[in-house]
Amino acid sequence: MPRTGRQFGRRSARLAAFGRVGRPRDLAGHPCRWDSVRPWHGELQEGAFTRRCRSGARLRRRQVQGALSNRTAQAMTAFRQNHQATKKETYPEGEDIMKTTIAKPATRARLLATTTLVAQLAWAGAAMAQSGAPSVQTPKTPAAVPAPSQTAPTSPATSAADSGTVMGDIIVTAQRREQLALKTPLSLTALDSALIERKQVTGLADLTFVAPGVRSGQQQGVNRIFIRGIGLSSFASGADSSIAFYVDGVYVGRPTEQLSSFYDISRLEVLRGPQGALYGRNATGGAVNLITNDPTREAGGYLDLSVGNYKLVQAEGAVNLPLDGSGDLRARLAFKVVKRDGYGYDYGANHQINDANSQAARLTVQYNPNKDVDIKLVGQYGHELDDNNYAASFGAYPGFVLQGVSDFGGNTIKNSQDISTGVQSPANRREGYALTLNAKFYLTDRLSLNSITGWRQFYRRNIASSDLTSAGLGITDYTERSHQISQELILNYDLSALQITAGVSYYHEKVSNLTQVPFIQFAGLLYQQQGTLGIDSLAGYLQGTYSITPHLRATVAGRYSTERRTSVGAFSFGTVTPIDDAHRWSAFTPKFGVEYDLTSKILVYASATNGFKSGTYNVGQVNPAINPEKIWAYEAGIKSRLLDNKLDVTIAAFHYDYSDLQVNKILGLATLTTNAAAAKISGGEISANARITRQFTIDANFTYLDSKFSSFMSVNPLTPTAAAINLNGNPLPGSPKYSATLGAQYVVHLPGTFQLTLGADAAYQSRIYFSEFKDDVISQKAVTKINASAKLAVTDDLSLTVWGKNVTNKLVAGNKILGIPLWGYPIYGNIEPPATYGVTLAARF
Repeated sequence: MPRTGRQFGRRSARLAAFGRVGRPRDLAGHPCRWDSVRPWHGELQEGAFTRRCRSGARLRRRQVQGALSNRTAQAMTAFRQNHQATKKETYPEGEDIMKTTIAKPATRARLLATTTLVAQLAWAGAAMAQSGAPSVQTPKTPAAVPAPSQTAPTSPATSAADSGTVMGDIIVTAQRREQLALKTPLSLTALDSALIERKQVTGLADLTFVAPGVRSGQQQGVNRIFIRGIGLSSFASGADSSIAFYVDGVYVGRPTEQLSSFYDISRLEVLRGPQGALYGRNATGGAVNLITNDPTREAGGYLDLSVGNYKLVQAEGAVNLPLDGSGDLRARLAFKVVKRDGYGYDYGANHQINDANSQAARLTVQYNPNKDVDIKLVGQYGHELDDNNYAASFGAYPGFVLQGVSDFGGNTIKNSQDISTGVQSPANRREGYALTLNAKFYLTDRLSLNSITGWRQFYRRNIASSDLTSAGLGITDYTERSHQISQELILNYDLSALQITAGVSYYHEKVSNLTQVPFIQFAGLLYQQQGTLGIDSLAGYLQGTYSITPHLRATVAGRYSTERRTSVGAFSFGTVTPIDDAHRWSAFTPKFGVEYDLTSKILVYASATNGFKSGTYNVGQVNPAINPEKIWAYEAGIKSRLLDNKLDVTIAAFHYDYSDLQVNKILGLATLTTNAAAAKISGGEISANARITRQFTIDANFTYLDSKFSSFMSVNPLTPTAAAINLNGNPLPGSPKYSATLGAQYVVHLPGTFQLTLGADAAYQSRIYFSEFKDDVISQKAVTKINASAKLAVTDDLSLTVWGKNVTNKLVAGNKILGIPLWGYPIYGNIEPPATYGVTLAARF
């Protein structure tokens, strides 16, 4: 239905060109300048202008091809001039301009110019429709990977509540070009900086509260993220995740390195389902895109200071520095420092565990010599030295006794944040460097080229107890070094009815591993895995989307990948076994999709997608080459905006045919990785976001997952001499049958400039099995976790937030692993953080 003047009056004070007048703000709450409002080259839609804010948020909309006239340009000029005259007027906070000023003659004149602009926009849209142009769901000017600071244009849904952004209104690059999240024909969750703050997403583990079917944990600092039951189940060195992880467009290969970039974030995208065509290798379960903030043209920044229980002291901030008079050359320095006592205590080694002592910094330099060139260089450093990422104890498997207790007089503590081991402090050290060069060239109005160059270096050392007793029978020392270089070229070309994305990518990585375990029971005999894994991967891809009619589009895509891995090293345990092997794997991964606009606010889609996960080696272990995983995924879904823009609902149903799963097992003293024969995964998701009133919003997600092996025989390590067991019908590790989230936020306007925002989120998951043998002992029972916060905004630039996470203090296992029989079958793993709470003072300047 056409928007009324009152509906325009409801557009958010943070982003809107119409509506409540006051100092405009972007989605992150940072102030903008009225005099920075100006047209942007490209498709012109409602709200089509650029606003440069202190956070760097640039709101862009592209030109309707061939539709703009001189009258439209004149109306835009008049609109800009009227706002220049209006910016000095002040209105009571929250008062509607349509109610306050409609009777003023000067205001009537300004509204007339505004109405002229709206009419011209409508005329341009009609001209486009008459010319038979497609109802494309994306901004039209080619943009291979847009500036991270871009967010969606304001819409009634965005401003229907004072609580801020709606997920569907965020511009994403899930398909390597700009699209509104609600208009992208695949399952995804997108969070901008405002939603990241509101939902208390301070790390990947918090994705459970915002993304249906997604859970993320860690084991000794290794990121183990699962999407729809697919993730990293192996813990062998050299193993890759089944979820592709990207930071500013660069693939991050090592799961140990993926936990180090979460600060000063502009946008987070979680893509559910295989992304084989556009993302390629290691995206059989999905992909995660982490986009950091760009520098801005104005000096400014922010500082967030937090204190909390466990003596938490945390500082995060950023400073923008224009380096020339126009701001075309600019820099941004961001940092994060965390210092915290441990969640538990090691009574055997007499020191705290799972504490935090980390520092990270990122320098971004961006240069725009003209409107067609955008060059950005990002340098990042991270360091951590503490006793974090400690292995937790769950005792011996029932029926067995820990040898460190029975034979060596040690003690143990199980099912607790505390533990008793022989591990000396510090047990966790990490250091990483990264450089990213992102260069975008808008060659013509229809053609763009994006070059993404990445270099990363990472070192980690973890010392852990594998026997879980103070006797120290299984003190395991892990050391890993990785070096990676990557280059990707992305070309986007837009015709009137056809969008084409093409690209080539190269990836090189060298991973060195040293794992040592002195066996006290064998007079200190050293178990050692030492080796180097070399990876060289080359791929090319092409995707085309054709508008058959203005409302019906079809997509065909394909990617060819070839990869060679070499494994060199030695395994020693009494005798030395040299290792020298190499293998090449190649794969073609196609995609077919169709999408249809039932209405301008309802999109339905269906797709068939192929994906593969690279083959690999267990570095330093006598383990044959592990073959790639392969998957065919079929999905159908609907995305809709209903009830006068007050309700967003997305629904998806999917089925996967999954073959050659890479599964990790401990047999005897060895850690082996094998390929499971096949599995099938079926399920459905529903997500809803309701703007009940301007002050009250509710969001909810529900996922049903039926994952099971369809053909797999394996020996149970509890009975290593017995015959292999038929595991058909058993659920895949890490895949809860049911998961759900529920969140609510309420905004209270207080006297003066004060505003109070109350929020709460709950996340439920049913039982999760961590072993393919469907063993209740090696599982986490159903659990619900709750987060809550209360934010008092004193002014536009100053706020105080009281927050709590896991407020009911649930003891939740993030992972469990069955140890070897020599130590009495200990069960070790990871326990998620206990109840934490604190206060954050946030200042913008």
